[in-house]
Amino acid sequence: MNRFAALLPIVALFAATPALAHPKLVASTPQADATVASPQAISLSFSERLFQKMSGATLARTGMAGMAGHGAGPVPASAALSEDGKTMTVTPTSPLSAGTYRLDWFGVGGDTHRVTGSVSFAVR
Repeated sequence: MNRFAALLPIVALFAATPALAHPKLVASTPQADATVASPQAISLSFSERLFQKMSGATLARTGMAGMAGHGAGPVPASAALSEDGKTMTVTPTSPLSAGTYRLDWFGVGGDTHRVTGSVSFAVR
């Protein structure tokens, strides 16, 4: 038996096992670094389903328009996943005023690894 034939069962095992990938952010509304009118909600779309109880987001104002270094702080908001678990919607409890914002998100998908990311945008 040659070496290649001996490796065939091992190669077949790995080829038959589905790759476990981490969920990835594929789109956001508003888009990263965009300047927009005050959004009623921020939407994040992911490459795979997230688990509701292990996923969420926090919204923070990073600056106020015309007031460099002022106005930073948390913004009350709620986060919810769509029925298919691939879209997270973050809804501020009140309209966002002019300034810059950062949405920090976290999620756990089918591979059970926690992933994180952020999206920054500005409101005019």
